[in-house]
Amino acid sequence: MAIKILTDSSSDLPLDYIKANDIEVLPLKVIFGNQSYDSGVNLSTAEFYEKLAQATELPKTSQVAPAEIQACLEKYAASDDELIAIFISSRMSGTYHTACNILEDLKADNIYIVDSQTVTFALAALVMEAVRLRDMGLSAKEIYETLEQVKNDIALYAVIGDLKYLQMGGRLSTTAAFIGSMLNFKPIITIKDGLVAVIDKQRGSLRAYKSIMSYVENAGIDLTRPRTFGHTNCPELMNELIDHFAKAFPDIDTNTFARCDIGSTVGVHVGPGSAGLAFFRKK
Repeated sequence: MAIKILTDSSSDLPLDYIKANDIEVLPLKVIFGNQSYDSGVNLSTAEFYEKLAQATELPKTSQVAPAEIQACLEKYAASDDELIAIFISSRMSGTYHTACNILEDLKADNIYIVDSQTVTFALAALVMEAVRLRDMGLSAKEIYETLEQVKNDIALYAVIGDLKYLQMGGRLSTTAAFIGSMLNFKPIITIKDGLVAVIDKQRGSLRAYKSIMSYVENAGIDLTRPRTFGHTNCPELMNELIDHFAKAFPDIDTNTFARCDIGSTVGVHVGPGSAGLAFFRKK
């Protein structure tokens, strides 16, 4: 009997990590006009940003197809393996609730489903924690219980580089976006109660990075658990953030952070040019 780990494409896990740790990933959908794509399957992250740059209106995103969740959970319900499924925040997608409804009908006691209450590279950190616990020899039930205990300890902080996409998506008025761009304001976001929340805005990237470092210092990093950096099609900005982190926290090796390319689920809302980090808070 093996313990398998399942997540969805909004986790933005590195492909080599997925393969090395035998993680199954179900794709969320991204819809450009009348064309629907499976994120990471028939639309790569690079292709998504190419299409986004040409779009006159924002694409839409949708949960993992219920039929795909059904088939996946039925497969594990009929197997001798145990499954830990870790999905995007239930406040951002219907994926978790759909999976729970299907599991209720299956009445399988070898499947555990976690509402991560987060997304993208913070969700990646939680999946990596599940892998770490599995490698330590914990049972599926113990892994599930631990994830439920620690998932709210994950902190995510990111700077939004381009206000255009927040404005296109109706999250920022045209006037506010114009003024913000003229003044070079950079919103700083986090995940709060399962939703994205703006917690600060700074004029210029340098002040934004300093603000993020202040939040990180106040939270404290649990160095025994996974941590990640992420970016939306701008590795150079992520590297700038890493440089600022290395100066602020010289005793922490930035090479111990995984690097994640943020895909369509979050990218559709913030566009290219954003970067951030995620970690478990120190208790």
